[in-house]
Amino acid sequence: MRILEGDYWKEIPLYENVSEQEWKDWKWQIRNRFKTIEDLKKIIKLQNEETLKKVSEIYHFGTTPYYIFLADRQNPNDPILKQILPDEKEIDENYQQGAFLDPFLEDEKSPVEGLTHRYPDRVLFRATNFCSVYCRHCMRKRMFLEDERSRTKQEYDRMFEYIKSNKNIKEVLVSGGDPLTLPNSKLEYIIKNLYEIDHIDVIRIGSRELVANPFRFYDEELLEIFYKYDKVWLVTHFNHPNEITSETKKAVKNILSTGTPVLNQTVLLKDINDDKYTIENLMRELLKVKIKPYYLFHCDPTKGVYHFKTGIEKGIEIMEYLRGRVSGLGNPTFAVDLINGLGKVPLLPQYLIEKKEDYYKFRNYEGKEVEVKI
Repeated sequence: MRILEGDYWKEIPLYENVSEQEWKDWKWQIRNRFKTIEDLKKIIKLQNEETLKKVSEIYHFGTTPYYIFLADRQNPNDPILKQILPDEKEIDENYQQGAFLDPFLEDEKSPVEGLTHRYPDRVLFRATNFCSVYCRHCMRKRMFLEDERSRTKQEYDRMFEYIKSNKNIKEVLVSGGDPLTLPNSKLEYIIKNLYEIDHIDVIRIGSRELVANPFRFYDEELLEIFYKYDKVWLVTHFNHPNEITSETKKAVKNILSTGTPVLNQTVLLKDINDDKYTIENLMRELLKVKIKPYYLFHCDPTKGVYHFKTGIEKGIEIMEYLRGRVSGLGNPTFAVDLINGLGKVPLLPQYLIEKKEDYYKFRNYEGKEVEVKI
């Protein structure tokens, strides 16, 4: 965990006159996002500037001052920069072959605009297509092609009516875009309406604000919303240990004080975190700040993203390494999301070697084999 002390942001000349009150205001972070390559040139020396501009004209670019601060801005291979800087591979068909704009048919499996229903007991509620940071590996990268906007009250109401009419639905994942970029009044309208549907047990909010704008969780009004509607769970998205700071720890403590659990899902990304030591370090750092590792995802076959994919074997190798070295608290589920909306498949190393009539043969994490009568 990186400890951020004093007026740390003032080490960037652009922010030398920014007060603590401004820097730690989540709205200030969003208002002062870097949205163009010209903006970014104010704090970083760019390579291949024309290529970056060309890609960003197709797929949005955006990042908060806080998140870009965390990067080593002199290193083009920095794992944070590689998650936010446009890359010519995003629009190169040689790298995107076999990928789709909507690989999981979220739009096709949408009984009401903005709502996806592919599992019997849960739905995806897409509240906005706006993010404070546009991750280059986003599974919904097709939204980068659209204008930034949240949905209207009328659109939300139609989604609520569908959920009310289907009592098999027990869980709603509120996502986007990033729903925590919405004003509190709009966010509470969504959560309150879902909370008051009797057959909804869990309201899961998917957000990367804890990574990119942890000051969102310094907002007392938001924390009061979380406390009031106790069906809420927060699922965040850390991909690298460099993203975890003392600001993260404070934000998580605030969230947990409301009784809201915090889980994390990580995407395995080529040349960013596809290394067993990096993932081990990430899992340990998450546990230190009381975030429970939830999923490790194989990179989705999304157009504009596929250059980040690794082999599935890499994920299994990492999971085998974690087993026995990190406690069960720090072992996520490694999963592949199947195309055409067929759902997630968990993958594990093979520890059951042989099954006989009177015994089973197992292999442990050290490679030792043992026969067990069961």
